[in-house]
Amino acid sequence: MELPQKESLADAAYRHLKRLILSATLSPDTVIDEKLVAAELGMSRTPVRQATSRLAAEGFVRVLPQRGTLVAQLSVSDIEQVYLLRSLVEPVAASLAAQRATPQDLERLEAFEREYLAEFDIEDHIPDHALHTRLHTAIAEVAGMPRLVRLIRELQEQTQWFLAVRVREGRQVPSPHSHQTLLSAIRDGDAERARDISRTAILGSRSKILNGAVPEADLLLATATTLP
Repeated sequence: MELPQKESLADAAYRHLKRLILSATLSPDTVIDEKLVAAELGMSRTPVRQATSRLAAEGFVRVLPQRGTLVAQLSVSDIEQVYLLRSLVEPVAASLAAQRATPQDLERLEAFEREYLAEFDIEDHIPDHALHTRLHTAIAEVAGMPRLVRLIRELQEQTQWFLAVRVREGRQVPSPHSHQTLLSAIRDGDAERARDISRTAILGSRSKILNGAVPEADLLLATATTLP
């Protein structure tokens, strides 16, 4: 495995394991054999252990006595909370992006959108939901708030992980959706419309995925939609 220039071994191990987890190639409760991973990557166990510690801090793995390091689980209740937070922060990012986007920003977002939709046109292929994460993270980057970018990336990755696990289990997930109305609002500089489109899309996706599975959290989401 050829490492990008200046990337540490621990960073490389982290990226490798996280990619396997987010794609559900490593399914929940799978034991991560640090010795095997180290051999596969051509490194010692130390950077792999550093990577798993970082993943544990982010909630992607669990370190259990006598059992080792396991891929964590993401419950329906967890993802309900993720959608609640997304419904609060992503509309803000969309609104700010509409006020700040340059022609270069818009060109980049359009390119990401085309690549995302093309991914789902390939037959007999497990789509890469990481492209959806990249698009929404890019919108947050246009908003120009680094803390917001980090938060949205984390929430998008949690959603990406949940969807990947469902696909691996043979369960339905929402069809890919165009972001053209959102990108159009950003292009037009219409902050209010961008915010409303973002919120509506998130709540619509949440409804399709969860179908009211966590009634107590439904109240939280209903309240969130009334916020300015």
